[in-house]
Amino acid sequence: MNLIDWFPAVTTSCLFAGALWLGRNLISTRLTKSVQHEFDTKLERLKANVREGEEKLKAELRAKETDIAALRSGALTALTSRQTALDKRRLEAVDQLWSAVTSLGTARGIAESMSIVKFEAAAKLTEGDVKAREAFEMFGAGFDLKKLDLSGADAARPFLTPMVWAIYSAIHAITMHGVVRWSVLKFGLGAKNLVDDEKVAKLIKAVLPGHAEFIDKFGPSSYFNVLASLDSQLMIELDNMLAGKEVDKASIEQAVDIVNKSHSLLSKDRTDAQSRDISGGLDGIVRGSTSASDFFSKG
Repeated sequence: MNLIDWFPAVTTSCLFAGALWLGRNLISTRLTKSVQHEFDTKLERLKANVREGEEKLKAELRAKETDIAALRSGALTALTSRQTALDKRRLEAVDQLWSAVTSLGTARGIAESMSIVKFEAAAKLTEGDVKAREAFEMFGAGFDLKKLDLSGADAARPFLTPMVWAIYSAIHAITMHGVVRWSVLKFGLGAKNLVDDEKVAKLIKAVLPGHAEFIDKFGPSSYFNVLASLDSQLMIELDNMLAGKEVDKASIEQAVDIVNKSHSLLSKDRTDAQSRDISGGLDGIVRGSTSASDFFSKG
């Protein structure tokens, strides 16, 4: 068999192999493109879903930010309003307290007069001398305890710092100590331990520790002299309060101690009155939110 006889068979085989190769490439290309198209479609769908999720998340975050901003704004507005109202009330409280301090002016005048009186000798004298009692009554001419209104200070107390109230309580108690001594002379009660000087001394030392030696040296007649120092300390504490300075633990403890000593002096237990006139004269001391019957002995 010669080459010519093989030629048709070889040609047919080559053509068949070529067609097979082209068909396989065509199928492979189509499959690849089909898979690629499907992948691209799914990828685009996934990207679209991700973008949609991101937009939803952004929208939710914006909504939450709006809510948070509204809450924050509302809370800050409420806080600001409360603080403004509190600051206003504190200013009113300072005014009320200072009005109470000035209302004690006449009583302080009496206490000042009593600071130069030798109380024991005067008490002994007035006990049996009507004219002496009348003379001492002139010390407080026009002074009416029943008309002494200190209710403004009580109303202001919740808005005052503990130290401010403590100092005011000390001023009130020391002033009333002088008034009680005057009342003892006015009514001729005699020096029978009706005034507890030791309690007043403890109160002054609690408020003004630096004056302890002075108080020990000069005794009850010196009590009035510390009122000027208390006034100065009160002004300092009022300035601190209005400036918003934080009260430290030591100041609170000192204030509590002072107030406790003041209340001990100004308890509500009335002393046994020796007559209706004496009871009426001392009524102003023992009425109201604070009283002064503990200036009197219970024996």
